[in-house]
Amino acid sequence: MKVLVVEDSIVIAGAIKVLLTKESIDVISTNDGSKVVDIMKKEGIDLVILDLMMPNVSGKDVFKMLKSDESTKNVKIMILTARPDALKWNPELRSCDKFMTKPFDNKELVAEVKKLIPK
Repeated sequence: MKVLVVEDSIVIAGAIKVLLTKESIDVISTNDGSKVVDIMKKEGIDLVILDLMMPNVSGKDVFKMLKSDESTKNVKIMILTARPDALKWNPELRSCDKFMTKPFDNKELVAEVKKLIPK
């Protein structure tokens, strides 16, 4: 099982990596949205945990790229954002597999990741 964390905060990305690694889940992270599709194709990712507010390429744009690329359109996507109203203002994001807000509960995050990735 492999998760890609797309997050501009090194602290948050590191915390997620620690939580999931304890559950024997491989974690790769990037803070560069423009590299996500390439990483996906190279690494065989099962789930993307995606922050929306990112520099350069927004999480919203990353979401659109993943959904429009034939090789990544079926990968599960969990949006993890500090904006609780993000789905209200971005209806195209409603097709994500899970929506969570920051700050998040560690146990809830791990439980939701386990629900989304294949065993």
